[in-house]
Amino acid sequence: MFKVEADGLAAQLAALTDLEKKQLPFATALTLTRTAEKVEQRLVGEMRTVFDRPTSWTLNSLRVFPATKQKLVARVWMKNEADKSSPATKWLSPEIYGGPRQDKRSEAMLRQRGILPANKYIVPGAGAQLDQFGNLKRGQITKVLSGIGGFTQQGYTANASGSRRSRAKGNARRYFVMYDSQRQPIGIAERTGRGPNSRAKLRIIMAFVSKPSYSKAFNFFSIAEREAEAQLPVQWRLALAQALSTARR
Repeated sequence: MFKVEADGLAAQLAALTDLEKKQLPFATALTLTRTAEKVEQRLVGEMRTVFDRPTSWTLNSLRVFPATKQKLVARVWMKNEADKSSPATKWLSPEIYGGPRQDKRSEAMLRQRGILPANKYIVPGAGAQLDQFGNLKRGQITKVLSGIGGFTQQGYTANASGSRRSRAKGNARRYFVMYDSQRQPIGIAERTGRGPNSRAKLRIIMAFVSKPSYSKAFNFFSIAEREAEAQLPVQWRLALAQALSTARR
């Protein structure tokens, strides 16, 4: 987490008038909050540069915690909420600190069902349908998990069954887990045809690969620090002027 504190304003606070001192808590809190907002904007701009086609979820993954007159610290950090997905702290942290990435929701469910080995992760196969950001389309993930019974108890009714409606969808026949000669799962495939050449009418949707590890791609803290140093004196002058204007009225 990156913090913007009043320590960086020491030089600006050295020679204040009595009126300015009365407005000091308000002006300082406003300075810190606005600086944190500028830091967030700078970090989002960096995401557009270092990440390949970042999603709107990625670009909206940061949050500003404003300063108050009682607590003169503003903070910028990742949101920890999730909407049918992993929170930003799980999938963005490896880009900041390096190291292995966390499980995706689909990977966690497949592990729980005993389909995906503990040391394997999912990447799109040659037959996968990708969205504009290069990720597996959510609709195809749902069909695949349903077909192989990959949904865990929370979404259990989404798994394919013997009902007429489920058989009509055909997901249970279409999707299956592929194994190598050692009977180790290597991915999930889709049948695209029938008949004597049906073996050739297959395509890999999800491939199981070894655990990926990330180097630091997003220099979060160094970028935030440079932006905060540049913005603090600018935002201080603006905030103090606003505080004095308010006090006079």
